Amino acid sequence: MIDKFRDIYYGELEHEHRFMLSLICAELLIICLLKFWPIPEGPPKEYVDTFTDEVIYVENSIITKQTSAPAAPPRPRVPVPVPNDEVIEEEIDFPDFEDLLSKYEADGEEGFSDAQGEGEFVGSPEQPAGLVRIVEPTVPEAAQRANIKARVKVTFLVGTKGQVEDYYISEIRVYDREGNYEVVNQIGYGIMEAVLQAAAKWRFTPAKDDGRPVKTYVENSFNIGF
Repeated sequence: MIDKFRDIYYGELEHEHRFMLSLICAELLIICLLKFWPIPEGPPKEYVDTFTDEVIYVENSIITKQTSAPAAPPRPRVPVPVPNDEVIEEEIDFPDFEDLLSKYEADGEEGFSDAQGEGEFVGSPEQPAGLVRIVEPTVPEAAQRANIKARVKVTFLVGTKGQVEDYYISEIRVYDREGNYEVVNQIGYGIMEAVLQAAAKWRFTPAKDDGRPVKTYVENSFNIGF
């Protein structure tokens, strides 16, 4: 069989074909050698310990013990009051009740003065005071976080020129989530202070009675949290 292959290789094949066949055989031989050649085992790797010893120094604490408590400071001496009031004995003459009564009856009867000036006050004037300037209170952040809902009623004393001469909180209603309210005397979160500061800045047109400006009371409500 070897002779037959040799005759075919040298007789029938041309030079280029023989070169290509030889190159293919050489490549197959190299591949077989690389694939089946045993790989030598190398020496085992040595592992190097990279850990370092950490030394912690602990100082010995000195335990101290107090043998006795310090002496208490002396109590302050309370001065003994010395009576130095002088008693003055004086006889006081009280007038008779009949003389006192006759004195007041001689001055005249109690009644209203006919003089009507700038300070006249009328509870229900013919023309009530009108609003000119409304200032809403600034609700404090604490009341906003607590979700406080309240209605604060303020009573104003409006002067003859429309200025606010006096003001005070006359009623406070605190509402719950269902819409029910409870009348309280005070409310926190800085709401009362904010309402009074705003009320001081209100302005009105003066009330009139018989064509003259008069003093009167006006009530208005401030809504908080609505």
